[in-house]
Amino acid sequence: MAIQLTTGNHIAGTSSKGNQEKWREDSRWYKLDLFGYEGLAETVTPILLAKTTVEALGVRYVSYRMERVEAHRHIRNGCSSPDFLQPGEAILTIADLFRKGVGSDWQKTVSRLPNFPSKIQWMVEQTVRLTGLVHFGAYLTLLFEIDMLFGNADRHLDNVAILRREERFDYCPLFDLGAGLLSNVRDYPMEIAPKALLRQLRAQPLDTTFTRQVHAAEAVYGVQLEWDFDLTDIETPLAEPLRFYAEREMWYICDRVETCIKMQKAKLEW
Repeated sequence: MAIQLTTGNHIAGTSSKGNQEKWREDSRWYKLDLFGYEGLAETVTPILLAKTTVEALGVRYVSYRMERVEAHRHIRNGCSSPDFLQPGEAILTIADLFRKGVGSDWQKTVSRLPNFPSKIQWMVEQTVRLTGLVHFGAYLTLLFEIDMLFGNADRHLDNVAILRREERFDYCPLFDLGAGLLSNVRDYPMEIAPKALLRQLRAQPLDTTFTRQVHAAEAVYGVQLEWDFDLTDIETPLAEPLRFYAEREMWYICDRVETCIKMQKAKLEW
């Protein structure tokens, strides 16, 4: 088991849900687990994405590795990833893009639209207008499909991003799936059956079911995601990350991850 010790002096901020402190050190980004097994979710998800059509569609994704991290004078579980930004590049969230390019009341405009497809189409059209990224509709649909597959309920528009270099824009590699796979055991307790927890999930940014959000996007921009893996393909990428967690929790985490992917795949195939 690899152990990476870092100081706690570099902690700079939290994730959008406030559940993972993160900082940059030696050209890598480190994130801490706080409410569960977020690092495992971040680590396993990209391995499974390699067995999908994501790369064939020309979309990149960030790979993570588990870390044992010294922070706040304690040894903690977490994960790290390479800093994918090139010199001069910066991340711009879609929420910030709309605030600057549409206005602070953009959400009121969206709320008045009659249905989910029209809301998604508005978001895409504004992004294309402001950035020139003409395939953003397919990109956003793919992101929604991936979130559904892994049960990631944290994809509000402060968690959808593009890359900016001066006045030029590009698609951002897929990252930040640590809220998936029922990893937050504060919100999704271990003692509750994962099937029951999955029925409670709400997809962002539309605050509806994953099925409705994905079908709304696919109705406008078509199906994007295909995959070639089953439950037996999950066992190998799970084996190493599971060793970072208490032995008494391993079976529960494994069951939750496998149940999540099995149920979410069935919904996507419907």
